[in-house]
Amino acid sequence: MENFRKVFFNITRKCCFGSDYTQNESIELEGKSSLDITSSQIPPQQVVQIPLVYLHLKIIVIESEKVPLGKTYNISPLGLNNTERTTYGDGCVYAGSLYQENNRIVNDIILPQNEKGVGKKHFMIQYKGEPKPLYLIKDLGDGMGTFVRISKPLTLQTNFIISFGDSHMIIIIDNSYPPKLTLRFIDGPKLDEKFKFSQNDSPIIIGRMNDCTIRFEDNSLSRYHCIITYKDHWIIQDGDGNKISTNGTWLFVEDFFEIHNEMVFKVGETTFRTETFTAKY
Repeated sequence: MENFRKVFFNITRKCCFGSDYTQNESIELEGKSSLDITSSQIPPQQVVQIPLVYLHLKIIVIESEKVPLGKTYNISPLGLNNTERTTYGDGCVYAGSLYQENNRIVNDIILPQNEKGVGKKHFMIQYKGEPKPLYLIKDLGDGMGTFVRISKPLTLQTNFIISFGDSHMIIIIDNSYPPKLTLRFIDGPKLDEKFKFSQNDSPIIIGRMNDCTIRFEDNSLSRYHCIITYKDHWIIQDGDGNKISTNGTWLFVEDFFEIHNEMVFKVGETTFRTETFTAKY
C-alpha cells in the first residue's frame, strides 16, 4: 500500500477539476510529505437553479466499521440536502474527515477521522446539467483513494489505475500499429513487474488459475478475476465475462467519472452504493 501511496501522490492533480499528467511528465512530487489541498483547488461557489423535474442521487453506506450501515445521503442538483457548507447550493458535494478550516466549513459529508485511509478532503461529487443531467465523482488526492467497482465493460485509458486484492496496476497504452498495452504493477506481490501485450494476445486473463495470462496466488482473487480484451480499444471487465469476481475489480477515479445507478464505490474502509432516479422539485 505504501508503494501505491507514492505513485498516487506522484500522479495526483494540480487542479481538482482535471489532470494534465502524462506518461512523459517527470515526477516532481517525490520527497513531499503530503499534498497541499487548498481552497484554490476547490471551484468557486456558483448558484445552481434546480429544474422542476431533476435527477436525484442517493449514496447509501453498505459496508463500514465506523459509519452506520444504511446511512443515506440525499443529493440534488444544488448539492447535499441540508448541508451546512453552503446556503444556496453550488452543485458540488465534498466529503472528508475535516469539518472546518479557517472558520469555513469545507465538507458536506464528514467521514470518520479514525478510519484508515480517509483524507481530510477525500472526494467530491458534482452535478452537470448539460448536455444531459448527470453526477460525477472524483478523488481529491488526500487519503488512500476513491475507487469505483467496475460493473460493466470499461474502456481503458493511459494512467488508469486498476485495483484488485492487494495489487494496483497502472495502464499504459501505445496506440501505434499494432496497438500495445503495458500493465505495470505499482503495489502488491508483483510490484515493479511489467507485462506487455499486443492485440493478438487478447484476451488477457488475470486470476488464480494456471491458465491465466497473469497468475496470482492470492485467495482474495477469484479464479478468473478480470479479463482484458481488444476490440478497437482495450477493454477491462470484472470476472470471466459471465460471472463477476467475488471481491471486485476497482478503478481509482483520479478524474471525473460518471455515476450510474447501483454503482458501488469505496473510500477508506467504507463502501457506498448509489441510486439515481427522477424526482420533482
